[in-house]
Amino acid sequence: MDRYTLRVRSALAIPIILSFLCCAALADDQVRVNAAAKPEKSLPAFADAKKVIIGYFEGLPGYQPGGILARGEVEPLFEHLNLMGWQVAEQKAITDRVPADDSFLVRQLRTPEGRKFVTQVCQYPLGYDRLDRLAKLPRGPELIRQFIRGPEGYKMIEYMTETPNGKNLGAMLPQSPDGKNFNKPTGQIYTVDSLLDILKDRYDAAKQAREKGQAAKRSGQRPAATATAPPGGSN
Repeated sequence: MDRYTLRVRSALAIPIILSFLCCAALADDQVRVNAAAKPEKSLPAFADAKKVIIGYFEGLPGYQPGGILARGEVEPLFEHLNLMGWQVAEQKAITDRVPADDSFLVRQLRTPEGRKFVTQVCQYPLGYDRLDRLAKLPRGPELIRQFIRGPEGYKMIEYMTETPNGKNLGAMLPQSPDGKNFNKPTGQIYTVDSLLDILKDRYDAAKQAREKGQAAKRSGQRPAATATAPPGGSN
């Protein structure tokens, strides 16, 4: 191939390449414009989200009202909420607060005897928290097994959560390295009701953020509209 032919082909190729690049850039710009113009999916009412949440857990095999949650059950829930238009913030931070599937409490409280025990324990505020704290003490796991097997083992949890002497017992445990903060909440999420409280807080924050964003967009559009008004318009 002589140099003249090469120069001719190069001269013809350059406009074609430039045209292709311009078209690609325009296509990318159009995609971005379409994405920006696409209306944001509205946030569902929390009452509707709550129905989905409760229905999701009630549909799980072995669901027990007031029963202990496991992390692997909670994680798929967020996809259901996302399909409704609510992408829950800090999902991992939430699921990390749910007991792991193989945790001691989940394994013990999902046995037939454990489920009977739970029907009583879930009635006491911080009942699960006390069990979780106790499980980390020396001989604590064995005590919990005894409570579960005993006909009225739940009364020990009632004693620890509802009576002054039980709370005094918890106050004495900080003398043990693993007994610190025994009477305080653990910060874990044990039940559907507790999860609903957390999700309601996230929902309120998401709703407030959307309302602020929409207000900012509206205020940002006003100056553009007034700038095009003809001189001498009304004040």
